[in-house]
Amino acid sequence: MKTKTIICFLFIYLLQSSFAVHSQEVNLSLENGYYMQIQPCTNEIFRVRYSAENNFTETLMERYGILKPDWEQIKVNTKTENSIFILKTDGYSLFVDRKTGGITVKDKNDKIVLTRIGLLGTDTPTGLELGRSLNSYFGKEETDKKIIGGDDYKNKTKTTQVKYEEVGDLTNNSIIEILLKDDERFYGGGSSSRNTMQHRGTALRMWSTYQRSEFPMPFVVSSDGWGIFNNITERNYFDIGRYQKDKFYIYNTSSEIDFYIMLGDDMPDVLNLYTEITGKPYLLPKWAYGLAFGSNTMEDQFDVLNNSKRFRDEKIPCDIYWLEPQWMQKNYDYSTGKNWDQGKFRIDYPWLPNTQDEKYSNLFLARMKDLGYKVALWLCVDHDLTIEEEDRIALETGGDMSGKEHWFPHLNRFTDQGIVGYKLDPGQTQMEHPDRKYYNGKTDEEMHNINQVLLQKQMNLSFREHTGLRSFHHYCGGYAGSQHWGASTVGDNGGNEKTLFDIINHSFSGNSNMSIDVLEDVRIKAPGIHYAFFTPWVQLNSWAWLLHPWYYNKSDEEMFRFYAQLRYSLIPYIYSAAINSSLNAMPIVRPLPLMYPDDKNVEDLINEYMFGENLLVGAFTDSVYLPKGNWIDYWNGEKYSGEQQFKYKIPKDRGGFLFVKSGAIIPYQKPQQYILTDFPDTLIIRFYPDGNSSYNLLEDDGISFKYEKGIVAKTIFTCTEKEDLINISINPQRDNYSEALRNRIYELEIYCEKPEKVTLNNPKEGAVEWKYNSQESKLSFSINTNSVEMMEIKVYLD
Repeated sequence: MKTKTIICFLFIYLLQSSFAVHSQEVNLSLENGYYMQIQPCTNEIFRVRYSAENNFTETLMERYGILKPDWEQIKVNTKTENSIFILKTDGYSLFVDRKTGGITVKDKNDKIVLTRIGLLGTDTPTGLELGRSLNSYFGKEETDKKIIGGDDYKNKTKTTQVKYEEVGDLTNNSIIEILLKDDERFYGGGSSSRNTMQHRGTALRMWSTYQRSEFPMPFVVSSDGWGIFNNITERNYFDIGRYQKDKFYIYNTSSEIDFYIMLGDDMPDVLNLYTEITGKPYLLPKWAYGLAFGSNTMEDQFDVLNNSKRFRDEKIPCDIYWLEPQWMQKNYDYSTGKNWDQGKFRIDYPWLPNTQDEKYSNLFLARMKDLGYKVALWLCVDHDLTIEEEDRIALETGGDMSGKEHWFPHLNRFTDQGIVGYKLDPGQTQMEHPDRKYYNGKTDEEMHNINQVLLQKQMNLSFREHTGLRSFHHYCGGYAGSQHWGASTVGDNGGNEKTLFDIINHSFSGNSNMSIDVLEDVRIKAPGIHYAFFTPWVQLNSWAWLLHPWYYNKSDEEMFRFYAQLRYSLIPYIYSAAINSSLNAMPIVRPLPLMYPDDKNVEDLINEYMFGENLLVGAFTDSVYLPKGNWIDYWNGEKYSGEQQFKYKIPKDRGGFLFVKSGAIIPYQKPQQYILTDFPDTLIIRFYPDGNSSYNLLEDDGISFKYEKGIVAKTIFTCTEKEDLINISINPQRDNYSEALRNRIYELEIYCEKPEKVTLNNPKEGAVEWKYNSQESKLSFSINTNSVEMMEIKVYLD
């Protein structure tokens, strides 16, 4: 009887303490007086919130559509053992201390991933001292309403500097404390640091500030395969093993505590999970991955047309010509009534009512189009962006509209004239407005960071709703989620070695579309040219300078031409990497720790990175470190084994080193002066055989949003080298673009020994005709893919 009673009570306990739930949120009351909410978004993503008042309200990031709102419900098992609440998905288990809210995370094999993450009281000795320490570390911020980039529309004179404590009121803040493992390294944070790539031992400041940290990202990823995103728009700080070497503190200047934990197999996996929350990287129009040139502010339409023609005559490919503020009738016009300076740029005739009239075909924008250019405009914005956001919500929910003016719709007139993109200046958006009260009732402390996202978001949606096409638009500011809405630059910080930190740190933060100001603030042109053409997109900004390539000395001009032509030949490779990034967040610029996480030699190596999956770029250095594997010098074909470091003699007509990963398969296109969005009828595919390798070429129409629905052409190339035989296959997958891949010519270039014969599985007629360049050890031949079936090529070596 006693045994039966025990079994009965055990059964009742199990029923009470262990059950399967399908709710997206689990709420707990903690013994320390706090309330806790856990939302299992997926098997690998968990949102955690703490509140002293049991009040979990909608955040601004949620309200304005920056975060993913709709997660599919998943099966979750929960139970309580003693004072530990256990939440388990198919991927991970969270063990929550019901007394303190501290969390331990284990994987499906019961291995600890996160030892402990939880609250630290700001009124504790550690909390108070941490706040003081952050004040000391960052120093008292000195702010002034200085003129940004020549903005003379407002704040023409410098105002008195205002000083304040960095972290504000120490008693009204909140702190997250994470226990670290000895060997963990941390990456990401966007442009919150221009001194480190590996952030352990440092602190990061998450507050968008002109020429200090324009685009911080409150996200970092651990080398142990987990990441954390702090869902706070107020000023916040990541102290990663600086104050205490085994502790990671997230310090918020508000009482709100809201963060996401992402758990993956590796760092690329975590990056993908982070962009599931905040949005995949934006896919620019295909032509935007070419060269963008910004005009000097003294240029008029004749200067612009002459420069455009000069690019073509000099055989320097270029796609985008953007106009700086001189295009405006009123300099630095923030209003919605702006217009062209018709004395400098004749866009239409005022006596003709229709700007699409064929009589305008002889005017400025039509002539630029004839030359193959896309024209973009510089813009400055100083508008309450919450008006449009709140009106969008009111429209969806049947609420009252504001009746106030939105800012971006006034640009539709310029878009109708043929403008395809915009450069968004930091102007007033990067400035702080402590006295401003926004339409949504919030203060600048709450809005400043998120404003950096809303600027890009509203530009994106306005252009998309008006045209159905992707816009070329970029901005130097940003915050979590900005990567989803447009391209970015490192700000007015030139194109020197220091900007590598922005490019690399953003690549580790889910942002794949960063660029620099080529050659601005670079005394030695060769390294700057080399580096710039291996960034995700390329801009040559001559707004206050004379950076036109034909004004350089002869050797620099020739070098610029060479790199521009090389980049354009690599467009199929670059654009495929961009599409891939928009699908799974793997960046175009790939930091070496992301690709080789077990190699201690690369954990803080900033001057080298992978460009796509197969090219290793060195920037501003002659010291080469080759990771594991075999490598080929791109400039001379010399072969090297990996895991070695050496000094490299950069050729005098080049600006840095470039290596190809052995086994690489790289697509090229024929030389072009500007990029066509059609599928190329001929592609050059280079193979560097080494064991087994494959490459997935991704293509789409280059301008629409069909890729979001998975309408992407995929062609899989494989190469297997075994003894005296090289096997190559080309397998276009059937999809909506199959017709575009019919009758494509592939010019194959295989770096190998001289073959005895080459065969094709279904040759059109006779044997494959090939030629061999013994000096380059290169086999070349062409094949015509007259179907979408797999083609197999066998290369029999001597």
